[in-house]
Amino acid sequence: MNDQTPLDPERARRRLEVAKAWAHVVGRTAYVPMTIDEMTEFLLAQVTVLADALNADMFDPSPAVDVGRALVNNDFTGPESLQCTVEILAAALLLDSDRRDKPGFAERVVGLLSGLATGYASGMRLRTLEQQEHIKQALLKAKREAERRERVANDRFEEVFLGSAIGIALTDMSGRFVQTNPALAHILECEPGDLADRNVSELFPAADVDDVVISYREVTEGITPRIRERRRMLRQDGTYAWVYLVISLLRDDRGVPLYHITMVENLSELQALQNQLGQQSVRDMLTGVANRQHFQSKLDAVLEGAGPDTSITLLHIGIDSFSVINNGLGHLVGDRMLQVVANQLRAIVADHNAVVGRVGGDEFAILIENSEHTPNYQELINEINNWLAEPTFIGESGVAVCASIGVVEHTGRVFGRLDLLRAANSAMRRAKAVGKRQWEIHNVHDDADDRARFAITSGMPGAWECGELDVEYRPIVGLADNRTVALEVMLRWQHAEEGRLIRHYECRDMAESTGMSLTIGPWAFDRACAALAKRPPANVRLLLRLTPLQSSDGNLAAVVNRVVARRGLPAEQIEISLDARAVVADRGEAQSNLQALRDNGVVVGLHEFTGSQTEFAIVEEQEIDSVILAGSVTATRPGPDSVLTKLTGSMIATLSQMGVTVGVVDVPTAQDAAWWHAMGVTLAQGDFAGQPGDLDTQLSEHPAPSGNGA
Repeated sequence: MNDQTPLDPERARRRLEVAKAWAHVVGRTAYVPMTIDEMTEFLLAQVTVLADALNADMFDPSPAVDVGRALVNNDFTGPESLQCTVEILAAALLLDSDRRDKPGFAERVVGLLSGLATGYASGMRLRTLEQQEHIKQALLKAKREAERRERVANDRFEEVFLGSAIGIALTDMSGRFVQTNPALAHILECEPGDLADRNVSELFPAADVDDVVISYREVTEGITPRIRERRRMLRQDGTYAWVYLVISLLRDDRGVPLYHITMVENLSELQALQNQLGQQSVRDMLTGVANRQHFQSKLDAVLEGAGPDTSITLLHIGIDSFSVINNGLGHLVGDRMLQVVANQLRAIVADHNAVVGRVGGDEFAILIENSEHTPNYQELINEINNWLAEPTFIGESGVAVCASIGVVEHTGRVFGRLDLLRAANSAMRRAKAVGKRQWEIHNVHDDADDRARFAITSGMPGAWECGELDVEYRPIVGLADNRTVALEVMLRWQHAEEGRLIRHYECRDMAESTGMSLTIGPWAFDRACAALAKRPPANVRLLLRLTPLQSSDGNLAAVVNRVVARRGLPAEQIEISLDARAVVADRGEAQSNLQALRDNGVVVGLHEFTGSQTEFAIVEEQEIDSVILAGSVTATRPGPDSVLTKLTGSMIATLSQMGVTVGVVDVPTAQDAAWWHAMGVTLAQGDFAGQPGDLDTQLSEHPAPSGNGA
């Protein structure tokens, strides 16, 4: 066990809420001689015991048994108390633990709940034994005092016998029933008269009869005073009832055996609950296929037993655009479709040594142990998508789906389970990036590159917090005189672990992929404005080229206003260039941001401009100040008579006539810059104009012109 450490306030609060909810629910199912505060305090102690056992390094479910007994000892024994207790604790334990993602976690939860149920049953059995002892003494007393108090004793016995919730049978020494109570008939789902003149051995399965006879014989011969055992009994319809059996002996005044007393406690509901908990630990409750933990366990088992020639195929299947069904037809239809998909996947691999699992909300996986009869993975993929394309009618809607699939083929034991699952997931993500109903097979080199990139990307928030990210500036020059008129704000990351400098474009893409661009962007803007404000007045603008996510941010104008006001820079000294793709698609608040920024007085531009009619309409309607041509336009220099050259020149001329400043970026050489100048471009940035650097270096090496650089 770990040393006990004080709980953090949040976890202590959650446990108290669980205890209060538990007390409220159990209080409705049973009479407990406690105040609500006393009940809450008692149940909080039990929650703590269970949570500590769940989080212990060495798992021991025995404390849960003590909790179950404590519930019985304190009268938490209503007809629905156990069920309510298990339902509340199952959810509470899942949320309380820090080990949710570790293997075996589900088994720990099930083990604790099963232990609690066992302790509860044990406590109830102890109560039963006490009742049994009272009944036995009542029977003896009634027999010995028959002449004197026969009527009173018989009335007392009949009340206990007939009113008990425990099944009771009085049998002679041959096993023939002498008397049974209604509770026994209820357990066996028959009429009380159906048990008359029957032998007790007839109520047990044939396979158990010999053992039952031995138990009765041991009690008769005095080998043991009573037998307690868990057994199956046959109901009237041939099904089984799980019971807890107690067999004891009734003797006369001389000690001669007269009758066997058999008491039967019904455990069928408890057994069903335990079976349900066992299924929940390995099956997805919605679809019935293996859940993520069980699927991973199966994969572990296959890999542990794999030989050098063992071949497996792992498919990671992601349903495309599943949110369309949930949002369009409702989550009930979505759940039904997940069940349909699971059933179809099971049917497809039914003839193979395979297991299907649900590993995410709308994601499934198939593990196939290959044989000479296993089809090629391409055939399986085609079959999967062909089956999924068949409409399923749910109500009046015929619904179908398609899937993007990642494939991993593996031989031997080179890779572990986590590597294979990650590789399959990575391949599926690459397939989704291509489009709908696509598939990708795992490629070692691509996967290694993706993994390295994702590892760096995931560490970006921490690097920014630790000050590894910084701002640098790249000059933008006027092509007419090659003088600096603006500085583009860029990012750089001196990666401590990689030992290399990560430049702006890679930093930008990483931040955009994680949403960090909405945090880092305002920080970089504020940092650049603060640095420029400390310099003597300079006729040079700061340019920010925004990502699609930044361009669509509804808080963009407020951020720009706040930074400009705090740093005291003239608004016209700031140029904000939005991503034309986001503006054309009208993502989020992209188009509204153009007008809001213009109203704030900053220079407004578009980059990634391709010259489409929609883009020209936006330039005209929104009175755009500047345009930066897209890389797809500037990537090549066609010949002077090329149609592309004529179209590009016409586009630039039209923009110039509209009063728009046209710029290009990433221009490599002075010759390229001259070519673009001849095409009518006003501003350019690239290697020919200078490399990124700090503000002091850029302003000293590239002094601004005395007049307006625009």
